[in-house]
Amino acid sequence: MEYLELLDREILLTINSLHNPFLDKLLYAMTSILFWIPFIALAIWILWKYYQKKILLIIAFFALSLVFTDQSSGFIKDTVQRYRPSHNLEIQDKVHLHQNADGSVYRGGKYGFVSSHAANSFGWVVLFIYFFYPITKKWLFLFPLCAIIFCYTRIYLAVHYPSDVLCGAILGILCGIFCLYLYKTSIRRIEEQSTNS
Repeated sequence: MEYLELLDREILLTINSLHNPFLDKLLYAMTSILFWIPFIALAIWILWKYYQKKILLIIAFFALSLVFTDQSSGFIKDTVQRYRPSHNLEIQDKVHLHQNADGSVYRGGKYGFVSSHAANSFGWVVLFIYFFYPITKKWLFLFPLCAIIFCYTRIYLAVHYPSDVLCGAILGILCGIFCLYLYKTSIRRIEEQSTNS
């Protein structure tokens, strides 16, 4: 465990040390969901064109996935209470933190295990891949790639250790799979009811 914690810290410090003014601004912007809204909106529009009447149900399960991942990751944070790198007094002087225009420093919340950003994004990755698979198999790699970039920003900004992100991604994938199970069950029941009526 000590070796893994040391490795976790060294990877964080290595990634964080790659900072420069341009990347600081870009990756800080990319850590916000607002940066990804055009991409998400385009993806949902494509889903609407393909699934038509099912789109509201699909969006509902994307929302449900977000609830599951956000609440469960928050619960784990409060239970484990592992300080973020930005709040860890042992390495606080070794990490570069993003400074906002008003002079304040971005540190994130107090605890970081597991990453809610990673859980939320990978929960959606599972759903996007499933729903896009009948539409196109060529561009499916974009969804995990975007989630990986999204998660990388959290390590770069020193608000998460790599293990926070990795475990958050695993949690998100599990929540995404569970939501797919619920979606398939719902579709099956709807189809059965329409057949019987």
